[in-house]
Amino acid sequence: MSLARQVAQLLVVPVSARLGSQSPPREILKRLIQEVGIGGLWITEGHVAEALLLIEEAQSWAALPLLVAAEASRGLALQGATSFPHPLGLSRLGSEAERWAEQWGRITAREAAAIGINWLLGPVAEPLGQGPAELALAEEPQLALQLARAFVRGCEQAVPEGILTTARAFPGQGWAEGRANPLLLLKPTADPWCPRLSLSLDKLQAGLWLPFRSLVEQVGAISVAPVVLPEWDERWPISFLPGRLTQLLRQEWGFSGLIVAEGLDQGFLDELAVGVGSSPHLLAVRALQAGADLLLAPPDPVAAVTAIVEAVRQGSLDAQAIAQSVTRVLRAKQRLFPSASALLKQVWPALAETDFSLVPGWMGAKDPTDPALCRGFSDEQLKPLLLGDPLAKDSPLAKLFGTRPPLPRVARLGSLLAEQDIAPCQAAMARGGVTGGQALPLPAPPGSWNWIWQDLAPGAETAGLSAASPALSIPAGLGFSPLLSHPLTPLSLLETALGSAGQLIFQAFVEEPLPNYVLDWLQQQRERVAAVVVYGNLSFYRRLQAHFQWANAIHSLNPDPWAQAEAMQRLFPHRLIPEKPEPQPASTNN
Repeated sequence: MSLARQVAQLLVVPVSARLGSQSPPREILKRLIQEVGIGGLWITEGHVAEALLLIEEAQSWAALPLLVAAEASRGLALQGATSFPHPLGLSRLGSEAERWAEQWGRITAREAAAIGINWLLGPVAEPLGQGPAELALAEEPQLALQLARAFVRGCEQAVPEGILTTARAFPGQGWAEGRANPLLLLKPTADPWCPRLSLSLDKLQAGLWLPFRSLVEQVGAISVAPVVLPEWDERWPISFLPGRLTQLLRQEWGFSGLIVAEGLDQGFLDELAVGVGSSPHLLAVRALQAGADLLLAPPDPVAAVTAIVEAVRQGSLDAQAIAQSVTRVLRAKQRLFPSASALLKQVWPALAETDFSLVPGWMGAKDPTDPALCRGFSDEQLKPLLLGDPLAKDSPLAKLFGTRPPLPRVARLGSLLAEQDIAPCQAAMARGGVTGGQALPLPAPPGSWNWIWQDLAPGAETAGLSAASPALSIPAGLGFSPLLSHPLTPLSLLETALGSAGQLIFQAFVEEPLPNYVLDWLQQQRERVAAVVVYGNLSFYRRLQAHFQWANAIHSLNPDPWAQAEAMQRLFPHRLIPEKPEPQPASTNN
């Protein structure tokens, strides 16, 4: 295999599955797969049916099987896939937590395999920090580890033939200072802006990094985000420091799987490279020098291959390190595609020469080669594969690849999405995501309002409330008149309604801070506010509660009907609330 083809195996290109999408145009994608020889795809958006068709077509273009990745932090990030509530709710389920985390992993992996996705960008291993809480499994490192392990177990149970899971996002992206999150009141670091993690290495090893270090035997990949650790370097993120990932993850922790450099398309990295007189394309070189095996979403794949090949020829990048990364990538493919194992061994002899029974972790499973497929191919037969030429339909190689497990069609996927085990798992996770709340006395006083605030105007794509939503329908049935509002609601309407209110329930569906005039009205109406329910951003809720000190406050990590019903059960336990809310419009989940 030529050096350029080896390097291309280390690249994973983002692609939209939407029909007609130009991200990238299908002809360019086909050339990247056939002519450049990229190693994988990252499906970033689209419907599950569109993804299934795209993956099937892309695999037919590929000479070697493709890794196909998708986000999996709350189920597959695709329309039509099962959407799960906030995973942090799992940590509040006590002795049931691991059982439901395992079930969540089982459902997610089952749907992924049905589509043709063989690589899950999850679970998130870092505990809840200063960053985006929607990704964390727990606030305590040990519990985050237990739930991540349970998720991986569920994935393996659902797909015994193999699915690649990823511990995300080392070294702790959610804890980094300077993340672009206005809710956290953090300031950017020095120009160029770059997230920083200022905890000492001793504290990181003992706390934040505990789940990552303990998962090296279970997961097949660890993703690394571009975050600066000042103890090691004041300017460059850890994922671009020569030798750092190799030293820490491989030599100290003994990780044998894939190290994935992500976030390569973030704009501040280009500024960083230009600021030191380097080309942005050389970031790919630095990531490999640091110890990465796979480059997730390089901005220009062809330029990245060119830069890496040139770095090897000039001696700034070790050809042996490239070969070792290729071995790990093809070993992962060997595990995921047993029917292609014999061919992969012949294309890359290191697979046949390595005794993987001595390799720890996911990479060290038994040899997946089917004895019936152990046949050799001549150099002439292998030439199309190595050069990226189309395979003749009657060629031995085409016949071999015809033995790959067929991808299920849409009908099969539809049956998976209707499985009986989905709803109980969603309900349990939603239940764990709701905290606080006291019963309200009934009947409601005359003139009582159920004031609902949404970030988006009704009818916007993610607004999601309807007359049947528990947050609306249950209080309405108990005498609380609905008052729906959003940033475009006329102030005069709010003033008229709130000025005559007898009692208020305030419910906010938010990810952004509330406007100052809403906070002022909440202060003015303090004596009449009987209960406050905040759906969404946990950090924002904690700040609100610290300021207002409401006696009856509920926070829900999720805005979905399951969570709304649970919150209403806290306020109105004397009213029978259906265990399963009325069906709501399908989530876009992307």
